[in-house]
Amino acid sequence: MRRNFNLIIFLVVIIFILPPAVSADQLELQNGQSLRGEVQNDSIQITTNYADLSIQSRYLNKINRENGTFIVRASENNNFRGELLSEIVFLANGAERRFSASEINIINFSVNDSFNNNKDLSITINNGDFFFASTVEDTISIDSTLGSTLNLNYSNLDSIEYLNKEDIYLIKRSDGSDIKSDLSGEKIIVWPAAAEIIELEFDYVRKLVFN
Repeated sequence: MRRNFNLIIFLVVIIFILPPAVSADQLELQNGQSLRGEVQNDSIQITTNYADLSIQSRYLNKINRENGTFIVRASENNNFRGELLSEIVFLANGAERRFSASEINIINFSVNDSFNNNKDLSITINNGDFFFASTVEDTISIDSTLGSTLNLNYSNLDSIEYLNKEDIYLIKRSDGSDIKSDLSGEKIIVWPAAAEIIELEFDYVRKLVFN
């Protein structure tokens, strides 16, 4: 019994005298070199096939290269794919170094924040990207299949989804009624939770869900 007590005391002492683990971002380069430190960029710029995005670093989980394309993953399963435009400023061992996109393979962020705002809308893009956002405008004008023009308030909508087989968009309203419309060429202005305001063409949109 005394032996077990002494072992517990020993373990407690070890826990208190060992230095706490320091969280650090991890950067892996194309040449195989790995660094631990801290990304200094306040935001990361990427260009996708539907918009140029400036994503706040505080929300990022991971950036990794897949088949030449960068996959940028943020909090709450938000993800974007495209070309990394930012030079990464990385602080390691007290020294600040800069790396171009061509040098980078993976960045793992040790700490990230969750979104508190701009989550009124869930957007799924045709290329598989997904992100939360809020609408900047209140309404959208559409031409229905009946030939009439309708002004729809976003607060009265449940979803807008592209129907591939029919090549048309299905708009579901909160009152249970559905409308079909050709939104090709139409745009919606949104404010992504992790990025700045963008103008998004419906041609790139697979589905919008109003939360």
